Amino acid sequence: MSDVDSPVLRLIPYLAAFTVAVFLGLPAMGNGDLLTTVVVIAVAYFVTYYLVRYVIGLIVRNRRNSTDDQD
Repeated sequence: MSDVDSPVLRLIPYLAAFTVAVFLGLPAMGNGDLLTTVVVIAVAYFVTYYLVRYVIGLIVRNRRNSTDDQD
């Protein structure tokens, strides 16, 4: 995400990933299996992080291209 300059846009993927990992990890803890819980939290965190990062990158690139075309 080198094309994103805003510190807020850099922070959003971390916050989203942490939130999803917590909300998916809490029900997984109810099973009592520690390995399953760790795997669910790790997968949820990384999938959410990279997905949100990708979407933000697409939006930023799209906005930059549309503003460059208007000049």
